[in-house]
Amino acid sequence: MRIIDQLITFISSKDLNPHAFEKICGLANGYIGKQQKGKGSVGSEIIEKILEKYADLNLVWLFTGRGPMTIKKKPEQFNQLLQEDAKKYLTTNEEIINLLKAKITVLEASIADKDKIIAMLEATVSHKK
Repeated sequence: MRIIDQLITFISSKDLNPHAFEKICGLANGYIGKQQKGKGSVGSEIIEKILEKYADLNLVWLFTGRGPMTIKKKPEQFNQLLQEDAKKYLTTNEEIINLLKAKITVLEASIADKDKIIAMLEATVSHKK
């Protein structure tokens, strides 16, 4: 589901229509409808405006559809949860370098094996001549 579709579900849960929601959040008239009809995406500035008025909106739900639609935690606790969740998906440069080094080691071993096979085949061919 797209973010705009999730947002429309949230608007409905607040017993609002898109126009009233746009007015409350300081969005342009027709913004919600335009995004729903088109293939545009909801920008970060818009989400910031929405969160100023609706701090209970769960961003994880908005972006992924997972979890509850609203949260009742303090913003600090929510930020901590987001950071913990982000760690699952983000990889540090050091981890990437280590993974690449391991891949290089495997490839070098494969090349060494192939070199041995080539040498054995060359010896067999020269021996038969």
